Amino acid sequence: MKRKTLKKLIVFVCTGNTCRSPMAEYIFRKKAEALGLTKLKVTSAGTHAVKGDKMNEKSAEILINKGFDTVTFKAKSIDEKMLKQSLAIVCMTDAQRDMLMEMRWQVLRAAGEEEIENNVYSFSELAGYQVMDPYGKDMECYRYVYELIEGGMSALTEKLLPKQIQEKLKEKPKTATKTTKKTPNKGKKEKKI
Repeated sequence: MKRKTLKKLIVFVCTGNTCRSPMAEYIFRKKAEALGLTKLKVTSAGTHAVKGDKMNEKSAEILINKGFDTVTFKAKSIDEKMLKQSLAIVCMTDAQRDMLMEMRWQVLRAAGEEEIENNVYSFSELAGYQVMDPYGKDMECYRYVYELIEGGMSALTEKLLPKQIQEKLKEKPKTATKTTKKTPNKGKKEKKI
């Protein structure tokens, strides 16, 4: 029987991958790093993203003010690889979750998978509320969305990464090589200078 390897990718999904999901990606990655989960990869994608788009200016401004570096961010669409290889896919709304569950089911069935374990969630399943789309709204709305996302991160961590998974995602300490203590050779005279 083939042994399953631990999946190490968490993907946050919104519509255009420029407002909500990038904020969730940056916040969750920081939380994972603080927990020492060095093997975990965190990214974001959109259901209708334009590949290469920059992050929304308001989302970027909020993240920069919180100490994040957003310069290298580029939007991307959710793809088959993410659907197949993710430990969890977290959607901002229930409708996005329903759409991606169906997409993932089709991709895995086409690949010959027979037993498909669900790994697509909505923010509301994990944190108790959906995350509204702030696109086109004022800065106050973007701040509110940031607070919603940040406020749900502890619940997401607890539900997506129970303790046994967290242990597997931590870098194992390297074992020290055994050193032998050298004892001076008896019978040899020391040189005097």
